[in-house]
Amino acid sequence: MTDYASEPTSWYLWLTELSIIPQEYRYIISIISSLFLTLALTPIVPIVVLVIYDLILWFWRLAVANWRARFAPRIEIAPAEPPTPPINGTAASWSVG
Repeated sequence: MTDYASEPTSWYLWLTELSIIPQEYRYIISIISSLFLTLALTPIVPIVVLVIYDLILWFWRLAVANWRARFAPRIEIAPAEPPTPPINGTAASWSVG
């Protein structure tokens, strides 16, 4: 093994130091590697954008619900009224036992 095997970018350094590729064509190698790096990151970008959108939407809905709860009119619940006795005056229909 060579000294380059321990470095993560050894293939790129090895390729640029080869005498096969002239010095004036090094920019082509960097453009091709940038292209492949861009293609590798392409599937990741939409996922990250959707996660950020989901977090923003979640916080926005939380803020709107809090605002609505704070400024909404309060609903007053009246206590239950006791039943009124029947009008016809019969006590048998009003007896418990």
